[in-house]
Amino acid sequence: AGTLLDHDHPIVIIAEPGREEEAQTRLARIGFDHVAGYLAGGMEALEERADLVQRIKRITAATLAEQRAEPQPPAVLDVRREKEWLEEHIEGSLNIPLNHLRERLHELPGNRQIVVHCASGYRSSTAASLLEQHGVDVADLVGGLGAWEAARLETVG
Repeated sequence: AGTLLDHDHPIVIIAEPGREEEAQTRLARIGFDHVAGYLAGGMEALEERADLVQRIKRITAATLAEQRAEPQPPAVLDVRREKEWLEEHIEGSLNIPLNHLRERLHELPGNRQIVVHCASGYRSSTAASLLEQHGVDVADLVGGLGAWEAARLETVG
């Protein structure tokens, strides 16, 4: 699922056919409750209109771990709730819950790529879209914290 985000306008959901209500429920749980509708046919409806689609960069846990050792590593942004972050997180990650991201964009480090993640990838895909709209160089961590842990990479908390 994906979304077209604009704080001043309702959200349009792009979800797999038959999963529109689930997407709307998930968005409402994280504070996005002004859904205007959904794109009938999901992403397949856009196959003929590639000019309307912008892809977000994605990065694997292994690649992020390698990049964190470089002289100019990307910043890691965790968009889960603060309680989740306090329990366990990637060391050095910044925590801005998705429902507060728009109002806290000024807290993001400048001139660095931001790798965004959540628990599994659902919230981070929404966050990545929002960051992309604001001109941030962003990549979404494939599989979120779950993938990081599955790769046996260290967490703190």
